[in-house]
Amino acid sequence: MNNEDILKSIQFSKLIAWAFSLSVAIIFISYSISKYLNDWMWFARSGSLLVCIGVLTAAYDIKGKMENSNAPNVYKSQTIILEAAILIIGTLIWGFGDLVGCFYR
Repeated sequence: MNNEDILKSIQFSKLIAWAFSLSVAIIFISYSISKYLNDWMWFARSGSLLVCIGVLTAAYDIKGKMENSNAPNVYKSQTIILEAAILIIGTLIWGFGDLVGCFYR
């Protein structure tokens, strides 16, 4: 693996880290808004944004581009885990996020 391949791998890793960070920010912001307004549908709706982010990262095919650039396997596995985590967490929040409000009643 040459330096150019390593730089491309780091660049793709930054993209998935950015997507994951954006997802975490959306979760915290929507949670805060829902708690403040006592309307947990906002938190549930944020799940749809997370699913969109997950689908976009999958559509961008970061893992496939990493394979083409001979990225280390650790970067590829981290990408798969983060993409899956964004989609799974987003789907769960989208489906059951409004039930979080039951804990505050």
